[in-house]
Amino acid sequence: MTTERSTAELRDSAPLNLKRLCLLRSVVLVGQCAAFVYAVEVLNWALPILTLSLIFGAIGLITLGTWWRANRDWPVTDGEFLCQLLVDVLTLALVLYQAGGASNPFVSFFLVPICIAATTLPWHFTGLVAGASLTAYSILMFFYHPLAALEPHHSGGGLNLHVVGMWFNFAVSAALITYFVVQMASAVRHRDQALAKVREQRLQDEQLLAIATLAAGTAHELGTPLATMRILTDELQDDPALPESLRGDVATLDSQLGLCKQILNRLTSTAQDFSAGRTDTIAARKFFALLHEHWQLLRPSTHDADFDIDLPADTRMVMDTTLEQAMINLLNNAADASPAFVALRAFIEEDELVVAIEDEGPGIPAAQAEKLGTPFYTTKGRGLGLGLFVSNAAAHRYGGKLVWHNREPRGSRVELRLPANEVFVFKGPADE
Repeated sequence: MTTERSTAELRDSAPLNLKRLCLLRSVVLVGQCAAFVYAVEVLNWALPILTLSLIFGAIGLITLGTWWRANRDWPVTDGEFLCQLLVDVLTLALVLYQAGGASNPFVSFFLVPICIAATTLPWHFTGLVAGASLTAYSILMFFYHPLAALEPHHSGGGLNLHVVGMWFNFAVSAALITYFVVQMASAVRHRDQALAKVREQRLQDEQLLAIATLAAGTAHELGTPLATMRILTDELQDDPALPESLRGDVATLDSQLGLCKQILNRLTSTAQDFSAGRTDTIAARKFFALLHEHWQLLRPSTHDADFDIDLPADTRMVMDTTLEQAMINLLNNAADASPAFVALRAFIEEDELVVAIEDEGPGIPAAQAEKLGTPFYTTKGRGLGLGLFVSNAAAHRYGGKLVWHNREPRGSRVELRLPANEVFVFKGPADE
């Protein structure tokens, strides 16, 4: 699920840049129309009104069409974005051809598509945009409809309009480039971060696959010795010569072997459910009741954990063995650090299911807390360092996370935080 979100972020950056381009195009169009009206109505310049009106109308229709397209689910390719920038170069060239050519102070607007291309497109596409802009600028130096008021050496009594226009264009261009290019560069940075997350998630998936393959092979190999031990415990229980003082131990051993068999069967059924895409739901309170019972079977010699489930009675959640195993791993770690006190709290906080497990152990140093959840890292003198890694992977699978805190005066608190909309499927009558 985390990988899917990261991939979605990558897909969303291109349409977002296309929307920003539409906004930039709209700002430029409004500025051009305002300058056009001012030049005709106030300055009485002899401009081709019909031709420019048609060009501005075409630009408006293109902008509306691009905005509609940016809101569709179709992927925006680099080639399409290149075509959009080339359209901007062409329409600007048409406007300037009718309004003074290269002597028009707004000719430096050709820099804007180049900056956008440099920020969002590969270098060869940026070269095409730069080449098209340079070609248009060069043509406009020789072929255009002249405007005497915009000629560099024209003087109308006061500040030269060409000089003033060049200054104004520089100020507007600087503002637009600063805002829009920074926004697009930020989108590129977010895309790079999303790519890094995807690579990290894929690496973690590969590690999990390797562990799962090893676990499947180990489970298959354990089947035979477990069956043999069950036979031996059954024979011992049926043996009248077995001392009564040992019958309780043999019964405990038999129940533990039965639990091991159930775990192997659950491992197989979970793999089958995942491969078939089956998902079951269960009342949330029943889920935690079964979790409590299962953990007590696994840790009969450990002090009973204090479970406090603050969830609505009719809440249902995903019945996922990986979530159960993640919580059992956290409970086991807490019990190893603090056999006399383990507490579990489950509640909803800001649209998240929070499962907090507390202990009264020595706590977790900050340097070690940063490494917890990585494969084969453990703070214990024994263990493989896979429990927290599996728990962390289960949390990430639902878009959640593990958070560690040290408690006062001693102990630690680990929180498994999961988005409620991912875990709680629907609400209905609780299971009996």
